Amino acid sequence: MIRNLKTQLRFTFYHSQPFVPSNAQTYFRNEQVSNDYISSLCKQNLYNEALVAFDFLQNNTNFRIRPSTYAGLNSVCSSLRSLQLGRNVHDHILSFNCQPDVVLQNHILNMYGKCGSLEDARMVFDEMPQRNVVSWTAMIAGCSQNGQENYAIKLYIQMLQSEVMPDQFTFGSIIKACSGLGSVGLGRQLHAHVIKSEHGSPLIVQNALIAMYTKFDQILDAWNVFSSIARKDITSWGSMIAAFSKLGYELEALCHFNEMLHHGAYQPNEFIFGSVFSACSSLLHYECGRQIHGLCIKFGLGRDTYAGCSLCDMYARCGLLNFARIVFNEIDSPRELLILFINGVF
Repeated sequence: MIRNLKTQLRFTFYHSQPFVPSNAQTYFRNEQVSNDYISSLCKQNLYNEALVAFDFLQNNTNFRIRPSTYAGLNSVCSSLRSLQLGRNVHDHILSFNCQPDVVLQNHILNMYGKCGSLEDARMVFDEMPQRNVVSWTAMIAGCSQNGQENYAIKLYIQMLQSEVMPDQFTFGSIIKACSGLGSVGLGRQLHAHVIKSEHGSPLIVQNALIAMYTKFDQILDAWNVFSSIARKDITSWGSMIAAFSKLGYELEALCHFNEMLHHGAYQPNEFIFGSVFSACSSLLHYECGRQIHGLCIKFGLGRDTYAGCSLCDMYARCGLLNFARIVFNEIDSPRELLILFINGVF
């Protein structure tokens, strides 16, 4: 009996009083309904509830858990960045001799990467009888996110040698890895490969290239990528404005911010406001900054910590300490603002 074989998994939850189904007979009346219920909780991002339901299912029924339900639970653990919970779910899969297909294995692989355990991710990856582009991308992304950029590049080359073609998400991850290495030459080689690929035009790739060239201090390359995008999104505009502001092209940053507003289809976020406030700060142009401050309030970001930090800096640099103090006092989390200043974020 599965019930006698199951391991006793215990989960740690954020709520002191975790959710327990009041009408368990409804939610767990049979195997299909039970799996559907847990999957639904996962899709609704009800993480604690999903894990409690999973625990209830193992300890009070003989029902098997479907691979798709396991996949959802692994996504929950990824979102929580909980390596312990992820390992518990993985151990449960192995304990019940569930034969994971490539989809479930990719979810496990992605979970370990996001939770920062490349050793576990590599073990899963090496044991996979079949790998698709999602498998390779998950492993590359895990390396890129955890400071193993050289290994990410090595995996990318191995993937090409295995005749698995990268998609837009692979390019996004490998471009990020290349940015971390700081190699302009390698970045341009990768860009050339992107152009030749059929997946080189999606925004996720183009925006990653803008960020990469910005990190390399190559403003012209960043602008060339930006100008080639037919349908820009808010990330495209934000990346280009940030690039101009960061690399000493403050007037261009303000001009592009104005152009973005004139399109009328984009609502600037706190990061874009942070970039334009930094541009005003460098120019010591407090009048322009005050006008943009009004826009920031209009868009509901007047109390945002990130934008407020840059705005305080602008007013202080322009000698308007009273305005800086007012902004500081209106920010939702002034304690976080102090931490940002102390850590030298701005």
